[in-house]
Amino acid sequence: MIRSLYPIDLLSLPFFSRRALPNEAITRDRLRRASLLSAEALLEHWLPLRGRRHTWVLLDRGRILGVVSTKSCSGASAWQIDYLQVNDEERCLALLDKASAAAAEKGVKKIFLRLPSTSPLIDGVRRAGFSCYTKDYLFRYGGEGGQGPAEVPLPYLLRPRSRADEYSLFNLYTAAVPLAVRSAEGMTLEEWQESRDRGSWLGQHREFVLEKQGSLVGWLRINVARGMGCFAILFQPRAQDELEWLVNYGLTYLDGKSPILCIVSAFQGQLRVLLERLDFEEVAEYSTLVREIALRVREPSFVPMRA
Repeated sequence: MIRSLYPIDLLSLPFFSRRALPNEAITRDRLRRASLLSAEALLEHWLPLRGRRHTWVLLDRGRILGVVSTKSCSGASAWQIDYLQVNDEERCLALLDKASAAAAEKGVKKIFLRLPSTSPLIDGVRRAGFSCYTKDYLFRYGGEGGQGPAEVPLPYLLRPRSRADEYSLFNLYTAAVPLAVRSAEGMTLEEWQESRDRGSWLGQHREFVLEKQGSLVGWLRINVARGMGCFAILFQPRAQDELEWLVNYGLTYLDGKSPILCIVSAFQGQLRVLLERLDFEEVAEYSTLVREIALRVREPSFVPMRA
């Protein structure tokens, strides 16, 4: 039996977690494996934030055998799975089918999931209709202290991101991201906005943009949580100098955090080479998957016209 999570299930979750595989789902804003017993998850379940999270448990004779949990992305039309804990491929398939059916009922168009590339659940996830559209690589900084960013010369300007930058950031995304990835994450401005990670509201999140003569050529996103710092960069292709400034700024901003991490998409080969030169080491590889949800469309019907 698969049903929604009840408050009484919180008593059984710790025992289940010790028996099962660890949570396999990873999100960009929370690279450490999420827990449904964390303060953030509990608040999202039981306070007015409840609509942001949906969780289902698979039960047999009262015992929890699997759990899947989703949270909304930046918009209501996209979800991401940040908790998937189950030992069996068939049970994994059943849980993901349940989440997909619920998504269709609520008008959700896409569900995203990021797993370690070596996860034993990969085959079950693919059988559930998910397809891998890119890979992400996690780099850990092994140097000592911040790099001390070179001063950004004119005509460049590094500044905090503002709401007015949204359309320019979409143009940067269109120029920097290959078609296969944009097809999964959003071809239009609205789709892209809806599918972006919402981020952890208990952590610290900052964004900076690099501007050149009125055009954005780089975007730096920084997350800090529990002493760990992580940053990600989107940049114009062939922007070597600008890219190194952004990496160095991220290092300096996160100086004193441990560890300092950078997450890189597969198409960002230039960034991967630069990180290795700057004393970063690749420590993990993730498969990023998406399931497109077929929404039900009501057929038109005729009704009697009243005089």
